[in-house]
Amino acid sequence: MKIGLALAATILMVLSGGEIKGQNYSVSTNFAGWMEMGTLNAEAGMPVAKNWSVYVQGEYNPFHYDMWGRRRQYKHIKFSTGTKYWPWFVNSGWFISGYVNWIKYSFGGVFDKKSYEGSAVGATFGGGYALMLSKNLNLEMGLGAFAGVTNYTRFSCIKCGKIEVKKKRVIVTPDNALIQLTMLF
Repeated sequence: MKIGLALAATILMVLSGGEIKGQNYSVSTNFAGWMEMGTLNAEAGMPVAKNWSVYVQGEYNPFHYDMWGRRRQYKHIKFSTGTKYWPWFVNSGWFISGYVNWIKYSFGGVFDKKSYEGSAVGATFGGGYALMLSKNLNLEMGLGAFAGVTNYTRFSCIKCGKIEVKKKRVIVTPDNALIQLTMLF
């Protein structure tokens, strides 16, 4: 255990150029994600150079809603890790981002009566802007696009369980819409 902690501290020191300061870390939550049928989400990050930072993200949505006589759900769990390039300096101004993603999902009733269950892997590329609200608080806004491969099963409806098709296909879709509050430590 102690060897693992020492190794992690050494890796962090090397990645941060020998300086580890409390203000280097960030924790965020994305309000656009919360509006996505109540998706719980968080992101943690740290700079590794003047213009580069690395991140891990997680999303979880276990909810379904019965509205207007029809069940709607966007259940999923998603893990991402990635980096942002900041032309000026980390956590300030414009950024370009890239993430690798894994998602397991079950959604249906949102756009039509059909239900889809599956998983996807791929990458999200995007960008945005971080507005400095105070020394320790940013508002990040941005958008990305996901490109990857998904394996899924399409059902006739959410509750019936009647399989229509099983597919594997390449997808490109909007992803990582950000209206994100970031706390800097």
